[in-house]
Amino acid sequence: MEILLAVATLIGGAAVIWAVIRWLWNRRKPPPASREDVARLEQKVDRLAEYLDGLPQAKNPELRAAFEDARRFQLEGYQQEGYAAQSAHKHREAIDRFTRALELAETDSQRAALHILRGNSYFSISAYKEAQANYEETLSLAESISDAKEAAQARANALGNLGSVYANRGESDKAEKHHKKALEIYREIGNPLGEANQLTNLGIVYGRRGDLEKAEEHYKQALEIHRKIGNRRGEAQDLANLGTLCGRRGHPDDLGKAEHYFQQALEIYREIGDRLGEASVLGNLGNVYFLHGELDNAEHYFQQALEINSEIGNRLGEASALVQLGLVCARRGQLESAEVWYKKALEIDRGTGYRLGEADALGNLGNVYFRRGDLDKAEEQYEQALEIDRDVGNRLGEAQDLGSLGIVYIRRGKLDMAKGHFQQAQAIYQEIGAGGEGPEIVRQALEDIEEMERQQERGE
Repeated sequence: MEILLAVATLIGGAAVIWAVIRWLWNRRKPPPASREDVARLEQKVDRLAEYLDGLPQAKNPELRAAFEDARRFQLEGYQQEGYAAQSAHKHREAIDRFTRALELAETDSQRAALHILRGNSYFSISAYKEAQANYEETLSLAESISDAKEAAQARANALGNLGSVYANRGESDKAEKHHKKALEIYREIGNPLGEANQLTNLGIVYGRRGDLEKAEEHYKQALEIHRKIGNRRGEAQDLANLGTLCGRRGHPDDLGKAEHYFQQALEIYREIGDRLGEASVLGNLGNVYFLHGELDNAEHYFQQALEINSEIGNRLGEASALVQLGLVCARRGQLESAEVWYKKALEIDRGTGYRLGEADALGNLGNVYFRRGDLDKAEEQYEQALEIDRDVGNRLGEAQDLGSLGIVYIRRGKLDMAKGHFQQAQAIYQEIGAGGEGPEIVRQALEDIEEMERQQERGE
């Protein structure tokens, strides 16, 4: 209690510290419409470029059979995205078979294609180091491909996929650099689908940084291309991304715009029979209302998303909807109900092997215990989340976990430990080029702690 009173004596101190606490309460907001933001299956198939180089028609029957076997397991892995453990098993089987196909490959062009495909399966199980190695091998092999357009296609695919690796690691500067290089090549060789996907990927990067104007500009360019080439699913994704941006701006006038974009996306997903996309957009509609404090509307859409995800067996989507419902309860102050929803989500995430979801559920449970004043249990949940985020290389999540622990130490009166954790969080935010409220709140909290230390030194 003394520490909070001390903070309140600083200029703006109490406001900053409680802003941090509000940030912790909503650590896992409903996922926006992009990586995280759009349906996971679509993201894996559409956002990661594929390069087949005639492998389905390979003259060597043994190579063709190995490729077809690997591809079958890979596609089954994509189809089971809602069940992380089963999906990961399929992708590991695919990786083994792509490795066998690589041993049989006869040309650098075939090897480049197989490294892209094997990299995509590594990416799908969050093995980003291995995915990166495969994409970089494709870049190297592309130098020896004689057909100029084919070589350019291989380079563009590898560069774009490397951008996605860096984005998932939270390294936004490197992600931007690689997506821009891929975009340039796709434009040079006249590949509009590749161009649109890279524009969307760049929009995601800018959105995460908090540069909403640049994100909107790139999403609108992607939307124009997808409409021109008749890619309805891509059009729906772009509309959903634009809806998310409007919701994030936080202005009352933007609520109607966000709803308009999401309703258009919802109409397309229903028209093409994409239940996964439909559930994703319903969740996003709920997210907009949640951010604007309209909790009854938010709950209505989250319940619909939960029902569809349960019907189609999308366990990860089901867990996400449970967390969204937990956030509604937490915002209402119904902490017992929030705890129930978060624990159900945690059970699913652990059962499916989705470690990022597990970390988020633990973080949200930590927020519940923090609000109850149970600092031991809050700290325990945050520490578990931190361990997972570090293990899977989720740098943004790691920074959030460190910030959460910093607040616990402030409440305990352990200023040195709080400062150390905030400094670690700040270093990560700077390293990955993160924008938004998290980095700013951590910066302000550090300033307040340092001012408090100066006051203590002066004996005030």
